[in-house]
Amino acid sequence: MQVGSDSMGREINIDSIHDLEEQIEEGTGDIIQLKRARNSLLNISMRVPPEILGFVFRWNIIPYQGRPYFGGLPNSTYNFLLVCHHWFEVASHTPELWSFWGDTLKKWSRRYKRSGTTPVDLVLNTGSSEVSFDGPLQDALRDRATRGAIRSLHLRSQGSPLLASILSALTPDDEGVRCSNIESISLRYVDASKFFARHHFPKLWYLNLTTGVTISSWEDLGLHTTALTTLSLANGNISPIPTTHQLLTIFVSNPRLQNLTLSKHMIPRDNGDGSTIPVPLRHLKRLSLKGNFHLIFQLLHRLDHPETMEEMTLTVLRCAVEDVSGTLGPYVRDYIRRDGRFRDGLGILVNSIGDSISIQASTISNVEGPIEGVTFATFTAMFLGTLPPPTEDRLCIDFVAHTPGEHVLYFGGDLSMDALRGTVAAMPNIRELRLTRVLLTDGFLQPVADGPLANKKLLPSLRRLYLEDILVHDDDWSPLLSYLTHQTSDDQGISLTLSGGRQHICKDVVREIEGLVKELILHLLLDDDCPFDHCSVSEEDEE
Repeated sequence: MQVGSDSMGREINIDSIHDLEEQIEEGTGDIIQLKRARNSLLNISMRVPPEILGFVFRWNIIPYQGRPYFGGLPNSTYNFLLVCHHWFEVASHTPELWSFWGDTLKKWSRRYKRSGTTPVDLVLNTGSSEVSFDGPLQDALRDRATRGAIRSLHLRSQGSPLLASILSALTPDDEGVRCSNIESISLRYVDASKFFARHHFPKLWYLNLTTGVTISSWEDLGLHTTALTTLSLANGNISPIPTTHQLLTIFVSNPRLQNLTLSKHMIPRDNGDGSTIPVPLRHLKRLSLKGNFHLIFQLLHRLDHPETMEEMTLTVLRCAVEDVSGTLGPYVRDYIRRDGRFRDGLGILVNSIGDSISIQASTISNVEGPIEGVTFATFTAMFLGTLPPPTEDRLCIDFVAHTPGEHVLYFGGDLSMDALRGTVAAMPNIRELRLTRVLLTDGFLQPVADGPLANKKLLPSLRRLYLEDILVHDDDWSPLLSYLTHQTSDDQGISLTLSGGRQHICKDVVREIEGLVKELILHLLLDDDCPFDHCSVSEEDEE
């Protein structure tokens, strides 16, 4: 049938085009069949049974089980499904590949049927207005809860009614307590009262409760958990607030606890239950407490810290200088002296961060080379609140004064020179000193002329000195030169590192420093364009 022609006079035959399209479709089908036949002859298909191939696929999909919180899979995770039809069929019949349904309700509704009876990780970061939580999906969750086929439960959406419906589906209707195989739980913005009251969790090792969570009573957690290694109660707004006795009961019920985080309102007032025996946490490695100074220390004195401790972080709110001298300092001293690892080498780091200060004591490697900062145990206290500089210095000094200075091999910080002089004088074994934002002034790192250390070295054991973001007025480097002359007077060399952004140093000063130190590393401006017109240019430089 002739229907027209183009500008070149060629005729367009629609019937012929249709015939060709049909042949193309037939040919495409044949090609697909030929490809499937070819793929069936490949070694991966001939030699590997489907069960083994599915197991290989699992290693590409299943998340590392040691992580407490599983947030999702990379977009390319399932690309192997596109390799061939056989691989797709094997994957479709491997339920373990679908143990993660996604992190939205919409994804849940698409994937839940493929997971069969395998234990699943339920993660919900957000709800979806396009999908309702009812019918088959709700029934599937009830069935999994009955069979104990839920491995992880992490619900963090702000859609409280949705989260409540999910927990309701996982909670038995009867009044008895049911055993659950859940290994990790993280909840936010949900009432979990019935959920915790009606489940016993013999396998639960990770529990994180944060903003907006409600539980019936803390006794439920003490009675229904025995295997916790990580417990985090953070950000406040969890109700009701536990008493000290209730928290200690949870600790006693979970003797393998390794990581404990309590923040703000989760650190209760001591309810005066009369018991003064510390709760032994023999496996505790990391402890983080943030809140009111006095409440923190009420709780600390109820815990018996073991030598397995690797990190203790205290973020102290509303702390006065007197609290440091009377309570915090002595506690730190006792803690450090009780732990034999600090005796091999103690590091002290003091820093001002915005409107807070951070003080850290850590064990270090006692080696001849640079101290690498390999930390086996740390004690950190951060004080929040605006403090005038003199008060900051005093706070730091009072804290550091309680540490066993004879064990300090490393000291770093941004204390003023006046505060620093007296502090390091009590630490004669410092081998490495790192100062930040230090101002070069007369008497830099030298003892007071009429003091007890007059004519002696302030740092007799020093081998490495780092001056970071150093401040120099009017290009006057003489305080540093005077110190180096004093420090190296007995031919004991030190290594010096200088940094200061755009701080200029004249070449002749560099030559003088190089003649006084064993090694010099510069991260300063070094050019012929001296802003102070002090640089001298030798014939060697000109060449």
